[in-house]
Amino acid sequence: MFDPLNDPSHAHFPLWLELSGLPDLLNEKAKGGHAWLVFRKIVELDLAANPVRPGTLEVKPAEIARRCGLEPKRVPSAVKLMRKAGVLRAFLPDHEEEPALFQIITPIPTPQSCDEVRAKFPEYFFEGDWPPRYSQPIADEAEDDPEKEGSKTKAVVELYFNVFSMKMNSIILDQLRLIAHRYELELIRKVFAAAKKKDAQSLAWILAEIRREDKVRVEAERLRKETEQ
Repeated sequence: MFDPLNDPSHAHFPLWLELSGLPDLLNEKAKGGHAWLVFRKIVELDLAANPVRPGTLEVKPAEIARRCGLEPKRVPSAVKLMRKAGVLRAFLPDHEEEPALFQIITPIPTPQSCDEVRAKFPEYFFEGDWPPRYSQPIADEAEDDPEKEGSKTKAVVELYFNVFSMKMNSIILDQLRLIAHRYELELIRKVFAAAKKKDAQSLAWILAEIRREDKVRVEAERLRKETEQ
């Protein structure tokens, strides 16, 4: 089966990010300089999984650690730094061998813009598409404001308030955004309704149940197609 996360043809890292000052920014407070290494790997995996434009990435923290040559505990600490720098949204699981959700915040707030990088290093950017990936807002994501009436993220936030708590912080909001961007709203509503009946206590339960339901849906669709052939 084709696995986009293991397809090397799309893993072409945007050079402008390396020259933008972002490596130093991320590693400034990272003991051992691992934050940029982890961020770079997440970018490469996003390129492979979402070749047309940046999107939501589902991958185990342990897999990222293996690919970076790090101890698994280093990944959550790197994610914390990336969140603080405003370059990444993440939904980390309870265990490193369970899938996490990641989304690079676009445009990435780099110390130098892509145009400033190109002006400084014109010999590296004389051809190719411009502006480059991760330097511009994604149109439909800009529309999906959690404060905007009718937006998908707002609908998921309201489900959270209804089932869990009226308390909100940036980490919870990022987790809800990731769920909204990754899964169909009908499925999300179904799982939140089940969570209320079962008195579930965490978003980790929500994500695990959404994944279980989604696998059932995918398998049912596969069997239906096989029957129709």
